[in-house]
Amino acid sequence: MPPAWPGWPGNSSRPPANRPWSCLPAASGRPMIFGIIANTQKEQIWEVLPPFLAWLESKGASVLAADDLRENLCVQPDRFLPIEQLVERCDMVLSFGGDGTLLSTARKVGRRQTPILGVNLGGLGYLAEISLSSLYPRVEELLSGAYRVEERMVLACRVNGSPDVYYALNDVVIEKGAYTRVVRIRTTIGGRYLNTYTGDGLIVATPTGSTAYSLSTGGPLVEPALNVLIVNPISPHTLTDRPMLIGCDQGIEALVQGGHDRMILSTDGQVERHLRVGDRIIIHKADYVVKLVLFHDKYFYDVLREKLKWGDGPASS
Repeated sequence: MPPAWPGWPGNSSRPPANRPWSCLPAASGRPMIFGIIANTQKEQIWEVLPPFLAWLESKGASVLAADDLRENLCVQPDRFLPIEQLVERCDMVLSFGGDGTLLSTARKVGRRQTPILGVNLGGLGYLAEISLSSLYPRVEELLSGAYRVEERMVLACRVNGSPDVYYALNDVVIEKGAYTRVVRIRTTIGGRYLNTYTGDGLIVATPTGSTAYSLSTGGPLVEPALNVLIVNPISPHTLTDRPMLIGCDQGIEALVQGGHDRMILSTDGQVERHLRVGDRIIIHKADYVVKLVLFHDKYFYDVLREKLKWGDGPASS
C-alpha cells in the first residue's frame, strides 16, 4: 500500500484523486511550493523559465529548482536542491520538456507521489499536459484549484530474483537489441503458461503506455483508468500471436529461452540492462502510483482526437 499522507483526515489514506492539491498549502496558511525540473538540452528552456518563475512568485507561490538549473537561473541559492530533496519539499512538480522528461521525472518522484504537471516543449506529447502557449493561463487555473489529479499505474520488474527493481510508467520491453537473431520468450500469467513468443521481443505496457511503443507495434489504445496490462509481442513470427489485455493484479513471468547474450531489458525506453538466455523477468503492478495533474476540460479522448487527428474537428458529434 502507498504511504499515509500527513495532513489529511485520519492520516491513513491518500487524498481523493480529484481533490485539488492547492487545498494543502491553503490549509496550512503557506504559499504553494512548486518544484521545477527541466530538460536542459532544450535551449528554449532558458528563455521560458526566468520570466515564468518571476511571474509565479508574483502570484504568491514559492519556487524550488533542480540543481542542474543553477548556472542559468537567477534564483536564491538555497532554492536549488537535488531532485530527491526537491520532490520531498514541494507540493507539485512542473516538468518542462516532453514525455521523456516527464517519464524521467516520474521515476525520480517515485513513492513520494508528488503530483506532476508536464509542460510540453517538444513533439507529440501525450503525457505532457500543457503547451508553452497555454502555460500562463493553465497555471492560473492551477493556482485557483481548477484542476484534477489522476493516479496512473506503474510497473515493477526484477531479473532473476535480484533485489534491484526497475520501475516504468509506460512499459517494460524485452527485445533482441542490435542483433538480427530472433528471441524466444516463454510467458506465464498469474503462474499459468500462456505462450512462447518467437520474434523481436515482448512489450508489457500500462494503459498510460498504450500510446507509446506498444501502439507502434499494433497494440490497442487503452483508457488510463482501466486496471489492465497490455502484453504485446514485437514482430512475432506466428500470425496468431496477437496483443492481449490481462488483469493488472496478475504477475507476468517472461523466461528468455532463445536468442543471444546481448538482448536488452528497457523500462520506459530510458533505463536498460542486458539479458541473456536463461534470464527470468518478473513484471507486476508496483505498490505505488504516479500522480499526473490534468485539467477539467481535457480528457483522454480529447488528447487522442487532437494528437491522432481524428474526426472533423474538436468535439465532432
